[in-house]
Amino acid sequence: MTMSSELPVDRSLTSCPLNIRSLSIIGAAAVVFALPMLVYGPMLQGYDTREHLNYSRYFSEQFWAGEWYPRWLIGIHHGLGSPSLFVYPPLPSYVYALLEPAGKLFGFNSFRLGEFLALFVSGICAFLWLSTMTGRRAATTGAVLYMLMPYHLAVDYYRRTALAECWALAWIPLVLYFSARVIRRERASVIGLAVAYALLILSNVVSVLISSFIPLAAALALSAKGQKLNSAFRIAAGMLLGVGLSCFYFLPALFHAKYFPVSRLPIWSYRYDYLFSFGTVTNNPNRVVREIALGFFDLLAFCAICGAAVLAKGSTDSRKRIAYWLAIGMIPAFLMTSLSAPIWRPILFEAIQFPWRFNIVLCVAALPIFAAFVGEWPRLPRLYKAWSLVLLAAVLTPWLVEYGAIWRSYRGQTEPARRVVNEGDGWFYAWAPPGMDESRALQASIGPQVRFLTGMGTANVLLWKPRHIEFQTNSSTGGWVMINQFYFPLWRSSASPDRVLDTKAVMPEGLLELQVPPGPQQIQVEIPIGRPEQIGWWLSLSSALLCVAWAAVAAFEKSEPPHGAGFAALGLKMNF
Repeated sequence: MTMSSELPVDRSLTSCPLNIRSLSIIGAAAVVFALPMLVYGPMLQGYDTREHLNYSRYFSEQFWAGEWYPRWLIGIHHGLGSPSLFVYPPLPSYVYALLEPAGKLFGFNSFRLGEFLALFVSGICAFLWLSTMTGRRAATTGAVLYMLMPYHLAVDYYRRTALAECWALAWIPLVLYFSARVIRRERASVIGLAVAYALLILSNVVSVLISSFIPLAAALALSAKGQKLNSAFRIAAGMLLGVGLSCFYFLPALFHAKYFPVSRLPIWSYRYDYLFSFGTVTNNPNRVVREIALGFFDLLAFCAICGAAVLAKGSTDSRKRIAYWLAIGMIPAFLMTSLSAPIWRPILFEAIQFPWRFNIVLCVAALPIFAAFVGEWPRLPRLYKAWSLVLLAAVLTPWLVEYGAIWRSYRGQTEPARRVVNEGDGWFYAWAPPGMDESRALQASIGPQVRFLTGMGTANVLLWKPRHIEFQTNSSTGGWVMINQFYFPLWRSSASPDRVLDTKAVMPEGLLELQVPPGPQQIQVEIPIGRPEQIGWWLSLSSALLCVAWAAVAAFEKSEPPHGAGFAALGLKMNF
């Protein structure tokens, strides 16, 4: 059984599943759900609000100054810089940067529009995936429910301002949509899968770790007999091609991750009592974690109600499908409970950070469970229909109540206390030099950009750009010079002609320090473009060219004459 035959599907969806009516309904729902943010902006007390505001702002400044992929943000942290975008995914910042010129021209807030697009696109992609399983009306309803799910809307979108994870929640259904088409043996859909998977990687790597098993498992469980391994192989090929497309970010991020040890982040990231238990709902002092727990149990009830109706009165095929997706949902549900504590070892725990992030999988699994429920609805007895509606109304009411609570939270919010030098950079405490004093760093940022710490001399700045600084010194004795940029192991310094200088972190400021020779000197300090970045760009370019070639061959085969001319006649017909 292929995924396309799982439920009655409107065959007109194959060519163009999204019509104006569905698009309008999803768009209107997205506007309503995003209205508090569109009116007031992101929540001031959202965990990642300041992080994304600052990443976007400084990324955009450097992007429009001619730097295609800013990794060292020179202006953040009071001008002391940050290397966080060496590892942090860049897609949300690119969205802001590309919207900013139009925002300035037409007078809208680029950040708010970018955040709205993350929600709207998630609804569109959910609709596309659901359209492979059910009709337009059910797919539209499922897309609206997907945007309203408490973890998606109330927690990620508002309470946490987890913009990277919100974009991941948009791309995961798109990955599954193209996976369904790949299972249907549509060769060109492998390219769509590759692009969707690359977008997922560029949005949130943790979500990639959490969700990548779903399309592969679907291929093995839902493909027709005799096609399971073939489908899994083609989906794996598409995902691997997506990794290649994202290598301009992904490869350097993997290489530089050693400079961002997760173990140095605040200890609350690792507390095992943040695993879900029934006590979490009432006893946890963190309001957001309590809300995540409540949303988790509520979404679990939603899946159970829809699934139970199908298991009780559905067809044999529907029962098999619902059992599969319930299993997909139960695995992360188990990993979010305290019962799973023994299997959370440091490597897995540090990679995921928060067990409740597995809510992503539960949100996604709820969509095909809902589709199966709608598909079996005409065949359900009246009593089952009545009870299902009552129970679903009871489950969905808290979703709407939580949306109303968002409006109240905006009215009661206050400006959060600001840190001394960290401007909301979530990775700051991972890469900052150990022993740094933030107040001393802030004080140093007020002084000259380059100054002598030992010896006597003058220092004049010639060039001050991200990853590249030049200045002249003149000293009779030489000495140690401090530069107003945070120390990072990738910094390299030299004096003409090609004399390498010692570089280290000056403490407790945590800034860059290097020893200059006596006499007049012209000093260069830079973060050179290293092998990982170079190889990453070449891999991405090669993968893009492969996608173009693949699309060209697929298009040629589609228009191929019946007698088998062209590539097929030469024995070159693609197997994917």
